Amino acid sequence: MSTLFPILSLLLAAPPACVIDEDFTSGRTAASRPRGPGEFTPEGWMVNSLASQLKYDLGRHYKKGRVELEIKGPLKQQPKHSLFSAWNEEAASDGDRKTQGFFQLRLIDGGMMLRLTYRPGGRSFEQAVAPLEWQDKWYRIEGAWDTAGGESTLRRDGVLLLSGKFNSPFEGLRWIFIGTDNYQRFASIPGMVYRRLKVCVSQE
Repeated sequence: MSTLFPILSLLLAAPPACVIDEDFTSGRTAASRPRGPGEFTPEGWMVNSLASQLKYDLGRHYKKGRVELEIKGPLKQQPKHSLFSAWNEEAASDGDRKTQGFFQLRLIDGGMMLRLTYRPGGRSFEQAVAPLEWQDKWYRIEGAWDTAGGESTLRRDGVLLLSGKFNSPFEGLRWIFIGTDNYQRFASIPGMVYRRLKVCVSQE
């Protein structure tokens, strides 16, 4: 029995499975590109139209997830733009609010926003950070969602910008979008480049 407990603790402490791990400088992606396909360049996947979008289906819903993006370009934006979004539904419209749940990392008002929403019952955490200094360089954006009632976070280059939670557990998130979001309302930003995308998920 004494050797069993360390093994069990290692198994329980196993890191989340990384279901997406892409280096766009390779010139390819496992994502579908149902709208604007964007363009592969030596630097990565470049947004070249307002509709540029990469879409991934994780195959099931996950209650917890962590995303890392490496991005560069015109990041100081006043209008609302989605950098990354994860949804519990494949398609979305503003009028359908009975079942929707989503997580978004956005640019807005020169800064950034974190949002986790489950529309049944009007449960949502949405908060923005004041305008940030943006330079012409690569930034690492990290986010985490927890649809089981835990903490969701937004970091830039390792610095925590926002965190929050709400008590409205739901089944989790399955569809991933970068560039134009699932609403097809918040347009991509032409000239922005994504170099890396990593998404790790867990049910616990």
